[in-house]
Amino acid sequence: MKRITILCFLVFFILGKAYSAQPVRDPFVELFVDGKKLVNAAEINVQKGDRFTVLAQIKGGLKDVVHFPDTYLDLGPDDEIVSKGYNKLVYKKDGKLCSWAKTDEKVNFESDNRIKLDINNDLVNKHQAEVIIPVAKVEKSYIKVTITTTWEYTEDSTTKQETNEATAVVYLDIQGNNNEWFATPNVKANGAPDEGIKQTLNEIQGSYNTIEDLFANFNFAAIQPEIHKLQASVNKLDQQLHMIAIQNPSHHSEIYFVGLPSDRAVSEISDFRAIAAAWDNLQQLVDQETTKLHQLEHSGDNIKKRDLLNIIKPFLEWQENLPSDAESLLHQYAKEIKWQDIRINTYLSFNPEEERINNKLQVEDDLHRFLDNRSANMAFEKQKISYALTRIQAVRIFDGMLRGFFSSINFAHFENTRVPK
Repeated sequence: MKRITILCFLVFFILGKAYSAQPVRDPFVELFVDGKKLVNAAEINVQKGDRFTVLAQIKGGLKDVVHFPDTYLDLGPDDEIVSKGYNKLVYKKDGKLCSWAKTDEKVNFESDNRIKLDINNDLVNKHQAEVIIPVAKVEKSYIKVTITTTWEYTEDSTTKQETNEATAVVYLDIQGNNNEWFATPNVKANGAPDEGIKQTLNEIQGSYNTIEDLFANFNFAAIQPEIHKLQASVNKLDQQLHMIAIQNPSHHSEIYFVGLPSDRAVSEISDFRAIAAAWDNLQQLVDQETTKLHQLEHSGDNIKKRDLLNIIKPFLEWQENLPSDAESLLHQYAKEIKWQDIRINTYLSFNPEEERINNKLQVEDDLHRFLDNRSANMAFEKQKISYALTRIQAVRIFDGMLRGFFSSINFAHFENTRVPK
């Protein structure tokens, strides 16, 4: 009798263990600077006039519960996930219909008032800020990101709200020439400050910015007149420096043009080619893993959890190998493509980082929904990516014009920042 009691206890313990939830992670903000993931409170070196991108997203907390209920929600063998969306989960527990839904998300990028932050909150799951470092005599600064999400829980007719908040910070060690009196992302000057020169340098940086925006919006008709305007401002600067040299030879400034207005667009051509190649690989991957799943299901043997993980892992690796700015590029040039549909994490009910599956049947269902979506949408996505790539490649004509002009300048320095890919 004692042996039977112990056996019953062990069976109960094992079954309970199989369905027990992992502790929910505390909410935290994940930060990326120019695609590189940083730990909270990291310190990085930047230069005066630098421009870079900060991406932030909140993880853990109720986002974990909604995204990965099989890992973080205490579901028993008779409980059921009714539907799972990107920001909403509906499930049955103990016979009751329950749901969690995100009702609001606020983000706050903060720094001292000398750092310029241009914020974009239009991405699906991330918030983006473009950062410009000033020329002022600032040696230290920071960027702090706070994300607050509000969630509503419903059980039958009862509702309540919960809030998750998390903060991350990156510290900036600002370096640069102490003699530098003007610095923007593309124009720098050191030596003797001059207000007239400063005004013209601002005009030149303004033309850089305008040309970049025109490339981003495929407004090619307006680019050539703006290039002429840029050339006129550069020629005006040459004349100003020449006059100053005649009137006061000791009042001298060294001018540096950093990169071209077409650099970002040319870089995006390379990234879009990588995205197009990734979609070609995705086609093969979906076909291959769909076949594996069907073979497992029709083999007559019990499907092992490890077999399902082996089907999932290649898609996670495919995601990791996309260009770091893939989401923002697709949002900018191919808005019809839904980023949340691309990521297998959106469909999974367990956290793949944990590699722990509780409900095997749920994971099979997750995989089928993901593979069906990919099969249905890949051709459309490839068409949009190809179309965007064709349009972006028109940049090369204007890039040649700009490179020829800046390479011919002899009164200032031109720094080629283009990294071969």
